Amino acid sequence: MGRGKWAAATIVALAWIVTAAPNARASDVDGTWKIKGVVLDIFNCHGTVCGRIVWTRDPQRRRTECGRTIVWGLTPNGPSTWTGGSIYDPDDDATYNLTASLETDGTMHARIYRGIPWLGKTEILSRIAPRSLDGWC
Repeated sequence: MGRGKWAAATIVALAWIVTAAPNARASDVDGTWKIKGVVLDIFNCHGTVCGRIVWTRDPQRRRTECGRTIVWGLTPNGPSTWTGGSIYDPDDDATYNLTASLETDGTMHARIYRGIPWLGKTEILSRIAPRSLDGWC
């Protein structure tokens, strides 16, 4: 490879690293979170925040819900806030809009709504240790 091609390839590689690095880093909310009778694994998926079911209180639902991604598209909107997401509710087979914020007490507040955020409801998620409950997926 000639010196000019090597320099061009190096510049392209560095540009890719610089632009991809923010999307590849872990989010402050990555981890295992419990919300009511469900536990979600929250993770980075292509620069957004997603969540999949890794435990459910009801053993009958584990077979159909375990591993299902029900949260997607949350994008950072500040140091501890995410917007533009969606959440699927298997109970009513509906998808809702979602925003989230990481609170100073370590909980995550998820605002779930259709259309107008202030007409929705806020659910509070708490971190738990992975695989800490019986019947993990």
